Amino acid sequence: MNITGIGIDYSNICKEYNTSYLDRDNKDGATTRCMQQVLEWTHGFFSELAEHFGFEPHLLNDDVPVSMGEIASKRFLFYSLEKAITLQSFVMQKASKAYDSPAAWAAEGEQGVLIRNDEDGEGIYLYLAEGSAIQHWIMEKLKDFTLDDVPFAAK
Repeated sequence: MNITGIGIDYSNICKEYNTSYLDRDNKDGATTRCMQQVLEWTHGFFSELAEHFGFEPHLLNDDVPVSMGEIASKRFLFYSLEKAITLQSFVMQKASKAYDSPAAWAAEGEQGVLIRNDEDGEGIYLYLAEGSAIQHWIMEKLKDFTLDDVPFAAK
């Protein structure tokens, strides 16, 4: 399948805050409010996506379903200055299946979405089949957002 990537910068959600300063260990009020907005938006967006397409989330390398709270978590979404960010990948598709790598997901995955965090903690990346119903649904839902084209990295 031909994979396309969509980057969602958190500045689309926190319009009054410079999201390049998000750090999950920062207790500043403005930072905390922005992170909470991102967490709530992420949970709602992925819950709606899952419901619409009959998807369930799981880690890329595991076939055990996880809660939406695993994706919408500070640990996954935000950078930490004190600890290196944990780069993880989640998959949302109809049936849970473990994959050895993003390349394996692209080669053998059914219609679904690969979700990866930005190593700088400034956004989230969605990878999916180009021209798919999922892509059209996401683009319609996020039509008011500034989205980035993100090349698919198979590693």
